[in-house]
Amino acid sequence: MARAKADVATVRAKLLAEAERMLAQTRGRRLVLSELAQRVGMSQSYAHRFFPTKADLVRALAARWFREVEAASAEAASLDLAPAERLERWVLALLSLKRDRYDADPAVFDAYLALAADHMDLVAAHTDRLTDDLRRILSDLVSPADLERAVQTVEDATMLFRVPFAISRFRDRATDDRARAVVAALLPALSRPGGTATGG
Repeated sequence: MARAKADVATVRAKLLAEAERMLAQTRGRRLVLSELAQRVGMSQSYAHRFFPTKADLVRALAARWFREVEAASAEAASLDLAPAERLERWVLALLSLKRDRYDADPAVFDAYLALAADHMDLVAAHTDRLTDDLRRILSDLVSPADLERAVQTVEDATMLFRVPFAISRFRDRATDDRARAVVAALLPALSRPGGTATGG
């Protein structure tokens, strides 16, 4: 039984890796299960055992792409640090992961952007999870009445360091120093009257 599960995981990983290569080669415009099966040397019917539909394959690719980002976001939000420090760590963690992925393979990165444009429901679910982590951080920094305003302000101000499209298009600006400067500039605004900080 354990061997069978290991084999399933191995075949799924092989299919996902090849699907990612296919996306990169076609700039996100082509992802066909029959072609994917042919590329890895298996029958289409066997490939369908792992991904019955293209939608299942896309969801698996999205989960693979989002998993590490979501883990880093949750970790930053849970650190035993002052909320201002957690906010900086959160922004830097997301920037580091996405920037490193872009630098490692811009073609794959841009292919995922193209794929995401056709599956905004998956992107929305992912970004909602990141926003929940941001809300946890800011709930220790501002009053409850100002929480949603603070979330929107931080998300708007840090788009260059979080949004994959922005990182891809403005890579030279997506630096740790700029991210730190933006967070430092945000903190006084978040702590003004009407958004009084409750944490140090």
